[in-house]
Amino acid sequence: MPKKKRRKIKFKAVSFKLTSSQKAKVDAFCKENGTTPVTMYKKAILIYLEHKGYGNYKPSMHPEEHKNQMSIFDFIE
Repeated sequence: MPKKKRRKIKFKAVSFKLTSSQKAKVDAFCKENGTTPVTMYKKAILIYLEHKGYGNYKPSMHPEEHKNQMSIFDFIE
């Protein structure tokens, strides 16, 4: 049986600037927790996006009900 070809993962480069004090704090945090700055950035972004509701779309307006529309509860009453 032939092996399935793995799907290639696409990555996009992102760059941003930090002050020297911010970089020192990131380095100290990473050294203390045994992680790399890149993984810390990725986790921080994921946590931020989850808390802000990214991916959990909830419509702000409820669908309108028309006056002539019947409900399943009309027959019970």
